[in-house]
Amino acid sequence: MYYRLKEPWTFRGWKKTPHAIRAAAGEHKHDTPYFFEKDVFLELLYCNGEEDVTPTELKEETRSIIAEMTGKGLMEQSETKLPPLSPWQRYHVYPARYVESVHWSITGKCNFKCRHCLVSAPDAHHPQLPLSDCIRIIHEIASCGITLVDITGGEPLVRGDFAQIVKELSSCGIDIRVLFTNASLLNEQTLAMLEAYGQHPAFQLSFDGLGHHDWLRGVDGAEEQANKAFRLLKEHGYPVAVGMCIHRGNKNSLRGTMRYLSNLGVAALNVNAPQTLGVWKQYAEEYALTEDEVWSIYRDGIKAYFEDGMPLDLELDGYFFCRKGSTAYKVPYVHHPPENADWGKIPQCESMRHHIYIGAEGRLAPCMAFSDTEMGKTFPNVLKEHLGKLSLEGNSYYDVVNTRVSDFLRLNPECAECEHFPACGGGCMAQGMAQCGNHLARDERACYFHRHIGEQAVRAAADQAIENGEQHG
Repeated sequence: MYYRLKEPWTFRGWKKTPHAIRAAAGEHKHDTPYFFEKDVFLELLYCNGEEDVTPTELKEETRSIIAEMTGKGLMEQSETKLPPLSPWQRYHVYPARYVESVHWSITGKCNFKCRHCLVSAPDAHHPQLPLSDCIRIIHEIASCGITLVDITGGEPLVRGDFAQIVKELSSCGIDIRVLFTNASLLNEQTLAMLEAYGQHPAFQLSFDGLGHHDWLRGVDGAEEQANKAFRLLKEHGYPVAVGMCIHRGNKNSLRGTMRYLSNLGVAALNVNAPQTLGVWKQYAEEYALTEDEVWSIYRDGIKAYFEDGMPLDLELDGYFFCRKGSTAYKVPYVHHPPENADWGKIPQCESMRHHIYIGAEGRLAPCMAFSDTEMGKTFPNVLKEHLGKLSLEGNSYYDVVNTRVSDFLRLNPECAECEHFPACGGGCMAQGMAQCGNHLARDERACYFHRHIGEQAVRAAADQAIENGEQHG
């Protein structure tokens, strides 16, 4: 019997577990990974339409997977050979662990002077690599089977060779998923260039409250430039999300900003309090909010969000997340581990295992928040050793990525006794790094949330707002 995965699926392998089938969404040849044990994975490789497979000789688990996929119409079977796989669909074994996407700072330079910059771009702490090095990094990303990048900086559009970077990404079959920009240099020509190379990314812009954006960005006219970009992107049909940082100066602007952005067609708003890293260290004492102040702002924001008809996707730090037009909200700070969880098998941060950050100098990091820290200086550089090898083991980057909850508990034994720990999980490693200089330190913001605010307070505020909205609807 001959079996073959139907398009648009691609079947790919990695040198070390996990092994996966990656299913595509729409016309894109990436998206959802499905993981298997190595032996099953190797047997599934024969389902290429050309190998005559005898099901009774396969493992029971493999037969079950084939039956499930065939039943769902995801795999076809035939008594005769099937057409060969498409070029992009052919099976590959990549010399790297599974990574879904790369968050890449293509420059450390910026034309703004943001007062909360994680990578201290206003102080030019990080360089801008020459185009030849950027092309080398792109080829390393492609050679690891990674097909998605999020582009950031500094400000990526300050690069005069930005179009050449986009061209190289496209030629290597890599999609720009999100382009982070302050929008000051965004214009019709940039969008036309992206379209010419087959790229249609989502845009992540910053907007720090009506009447407050210029101050945090350190540049007069930044707010008007953002407004022009919102209108331009809406006209050309690009999805837009906005990041907003709250502080003592703009704390009363959330509701008006939500309304304003939704009217401009912005799809999502992500609100957070800046981490005390990079430039923000200079301003935190005067402008940073206490956690109780943050919760007060978010509580009012949740009420306003439902009263205004859930006009866009909204995320408020780890407190609240809800999709546009929906009342099915979540509280991201709250984890739901399995009963009697084996903490030695659960990663302290799942996201770090599937997403990586490459800094402006080529240094690998678990996420951007680690880049401007003392630990960040110890991470390896992809220009000195291949990304695939660095992603596997034997370096400080991998040690952080491979951190388990049990590692955290060894350093924080008091957390093991805390009634809130299963839901808290120790919080965010980057926050621990920012607060204490140690990625295994507990996240004090998450700890405060669970001890002094709690999931029930968020749900009480949200449920009451939903109920009021339904009564007035």
